[in-house]
Amino acid sequence: MRSAPVVRSDELDVQTAQLLPRRETLCYFACTNVVNVVGLNIAIAVNAASINASANALAMQYLTSTQV
Repeated sequence: MRSAPVVRSDELDVQTAQLLPRRETLCYFACTNVVNVVGLNIAIAVNAASINASANALAMQYLTSTQV
């Protein structure tokens, strides 16, 4: 199992950070961003009841979204 690398204080001192720009989609008051999300899951399985039968299954997922 690997151990985590050791980070020294002098390596951390040279690191810089920047603030991210404000995201208007994350507002909580007077927001007009509305998204409708529709999800559909379908699964079908077939198993023939006989000796040495095998089971086959098919599963699909469909997602769509519309932003108003």
